[in-house]
Amino acid sequence: MARLGFIGLDAHPINVIYAVLFYKKYILLKHRPMNTPAPPLRFSYILGFIAFMLGIAMPLRASGVAPQQAALGLALVASIFVLVRSIQSRAWFKDALCSTQAKIIAAIFLVWSITAFFSFDVTGSFKMIARSGGFILAATAMGSVLYNRQDAHKVLFKALIISAIVLTFAAVLSLNGVPMILSAFKGKIIMGARPIFALKAFAAVALCLIPVVTFAGYKLGRCWWWAGFIYTPLALITIVSTHNRAALAGFMIMALTTTIAFVVAKRRHIRLLIGTTGTIVMAGIAWVYSIEKETVHLKGSYLPEWLVDPHRQNIWKYAYERFLDHPWVGNGIDQLNRLPGAKLPVPGLGQSAAWVPSHPHNWAMEILSEAGLIGFLPILFTLGFVAWQLLKRYRATHNEADLARLALMAAFWSSALFNFSIWAAWWQLTFFVLFAIMSCSREQQIYSSNTSNPPSPTTRS
Repeated sequence: MARLGFIGLDAHPINVIYAVLFYKKYILLKHRPMNTPAPPLRFSYILGFIAFMLGIAMPLRASGVAPQQAALGLALVASIFVLVRSIQSRAWFKDALCSTQAKIIAAIFLVWSITAFFSFDVTGSFKMIARSGGFILAATAMGSVLYNRQDAHKVLFKALIISAIVLTFAAVLSLNGVPMILSAFKGKIIMGARPIFALKAFAAVALCLIPVVTFAGYKLGRCWWWAGFIYTPLALITIVSTHNRAALAGFMIMALTTTIAFVVAKRRHIRLLIGTTGTIVMAGIAWVYSIEKETVHLKGSYLPEWLVDPHRQNIWKYAYERFLDHPWVGNGIDQLNRLPGAKLPVPGLGQSAAWVPSHPHNWAMEILSEAGLIGFLPILFTLGFVAWQLLKRYRATHNEADLARLALMAAFWSSALFNFSIWAAWWQLTFFVLFAIMSCSREQQIYSSNTSNPPSPTTRS
């Protein structure tokens, strides 16, 4: 029998999910809008299964990469089944693939494919490009299946809030000395890694979950509204306890972005918002300085060592020098750490501190050095275009899903300037899946409040 996630129950996951979905409040035919045709009964259960798996997938990163990707894999298999059987879902999926954003993303992958021919390892670069494109298609497929499925959204949001709060609270307990929790997470009796290191990646996911969980609570209302806001301090405690400065920087940028968007759109509580955001930013900077002020100075550092550690600064320096070697087409996607000299130790930092141990810890430097200017500028343009569209739409409609997506973008891409490789599978999936969840929810919010007819799939962005 399979073991279910971090809990360790000897039960098949599908049987457990079906048992949960039999409860009346999770049956998807309940509260169906009058003008939305009811899906077949078997589709109701399958949609509930997909929603549940998507809801618990990102919080399961606390247990590791495997549980997260297992939940997403099950959701994808079920989504493919629905796409094959449902004409409506296929129409929404096709509409998403024909959108302006999809065409721009396709152009980016075309440009990356051109740069791959100049790669240090052509096959390796093409594999990474294909995998990233596959992740985007998978996230789009799962989002299209749930598009305009209000009852499935309720299942997804409830599963997301409950799993996020429970697992993040357990992570906080583990980080503060409560024994055996990390062992339960990882399914191991003896853990070699300390919680502060084992949960550092989860802290980055917790950051990205903040706007999504908050929006989920807002959509559900009542006690869920409070549950959504409770998650933010839990995520912050996790970030601080793991000393994840990249995630803290992402939180500060997210707070600034959200404040600017709210002030531009609603022009209310300006002094309170600016004061609160300023306090958060100053407190974050002061905390980083207090724990890093004793960092040893290394000759050649170009930023304060307490702000960015010397090793990371030298990694960025190496990446920039490799970018100058091939400024237009780069050295090949996912190839920087395989270039000659990348594994040599940085002078003054010891034998274990290589120039590029695995990746540059900065998505901008990573893409610049690996895909060159013709690979970097299109993605920079795309991010700016999508952010501008979200801000403009939020100003016009005051739809909180657009604000949540803008906050998610700010959190992910700003923290990614300091942390993991942009090609890491679990890190890409975190952004793609959460963004897809928010995208398939946006129009439903507008429909429920502003119009008497559901939107056509062709109106989606």
